[in-house]
Amino acid sequence: MLQYFRINDPYRVLGLLVIMLAVFLPMLLADPGLTLPELNSMLIGEKMREGHSMYIDIVDHTAPLAAWCDSVFDFVFGRSLIARRSFALFVILVQAVFLGIIFINKKAFAENTFIPSLLYLIFFAFSYDNVGLTPELLASGFLLLALNNLFKEIEFREQRDESIFNLGLYISFASLFAFSFSVYLLASIVILAIFTRLEVRKYLLMVIGFLVPHLMLVSIFYLRNGLDSLWDFYYLPNLSFSTSYYIGAKSMWILGAVPAFYLVVSFVILNREARFTKYQSQLVQATFFWMVFAFLQIFYSKGIRPQSFITLIPVISFYVSHFLLMIRRRKFAEINLWLIVIAIISVGYLSYYNNTGVDYETLRVHTVPTENKGEKILVLNSTPSLYANNRLGTGFLNWNLSEDIFKHPEYYENVVRVSKAFKKDPPQRVLDPDNIFESYLKRIPELRRSYQKHSTGEYRQLKK
Repeated sequence: MLQYFRINDPYRVLGLLVIMLAVFLPMLLADPGLTLPELNSMLIGEKMREGHSMYIDIVDHTAPLAAWCDSVFDFVFGRSLIARRSFALFVILVQAVFLGIIFINKKAFAENTFIPSLLYLIFFAFSYDNVGLTPELLASGFLLLALNNLFKEIEFREQRDESIFNLGLYISFASLFAFSFSVYLLASIVILAIFTRLEVRKYLLMVIGFLVPHLMLVSIFYLRNGLDSLWDFYYLPNLSFSTSYYIGAKSMWILGAVPAFYLVVSFVILNREARFTKYQSQLVQATFFWMVFAFLQIFYSKGIRPQSFITLIPVISFYVSHFLLMIRRRKFAEINLWLIVIAIISVGYLSYYNNTGVDYETLRVHTVPTENKGEKILVLNSTPSLYANNRLGTGFLNWNLSEDIFKHPEYYENVVRVSKAFKKDPPQRVLDPDNIFESYLKRIPELRRSYQKHSTGEYRQLKK
């Protein structure tokens, strides 16, 4: 297999497709297991398609481009998890091929090879949720475009203003899918400062490239009188350092043991035996700094789960490819590749079926038996799994952001927001285990006439 992908031939992409189907298709056809980020994307897509505006109507910190894509995916795929994950596999394949092309064009290795593309695909199999069609996966594509432009600047062969401008622009687009990717702007500044002699003007050009999409976003919301909502529900929550963990540290170490082991081995071998040109040595060092900032980005993100670590996969693929290509006896190189493939796939599949001690329980959506399905409901606590068999009524999706609204009815702006939300998109049921909805019924007569307490912690809409 190593010998097959060692050759620079476009038809090797077909081989990548075959391997991708062989690795991921059994997992795709099994019980997929909906994850909370995927459910969140589905709910946002549905609300956007109903005509609701992000942040103005929908209370969530999901980035705007991700929300817009969610609406497109809802139109094309609906709630079909297999269709969504099939498209995610296509995205991963495109990214893998593009990564290989980047390294070939930039002469990153002594040979022109598609081995990094192969490893990119294989390392995605370390956890089943990596195939989720989520903002992080889409943002990773723009990150590869940014990495390509970063290598151009290090190469010194193409000193053009649009290259450095596009570097900032691509990182900006990535941050409009997942805001934590803004960290890579700082990564690019540091790497360029170390490995190039750019003028101050070019750094400013890169920063301007990053700011332009955000300024356009601010202008759009300013014209729609939604600037306060944009700040309160997008920028402010994403600028904070709070994060949630969908999976424990022990589980992450189990899933990441094989990639981490081969990354360390690659570092050791490269330091001992590598013979690089000056340019290749700069790429190796620059990629290391990129990896450091990738870790910072992961822990700055709003929700840490296995898929959060996919930004490390290009780096690991780069170093492990160097390791495999440096093994003089090709038979041993082939054995090492098969060990990587078998180990990654084994850990991924065994973890998927709960046989390795990996606990996915807080990541997976657990459907709760309900009396009715397919209704519009509003859940006034942090139990998003209740939306798995129902739709979201109103736009109060993210409870961490909505809680402050519902628990402070004494503020006029909160009463106005709740009143408008219920008038525009009334839920058929309101699930209120903490009895906080009552205070709004007292303050909003129209709500009081529309809803009646059905049982403890539940209000139902009265039929007109």
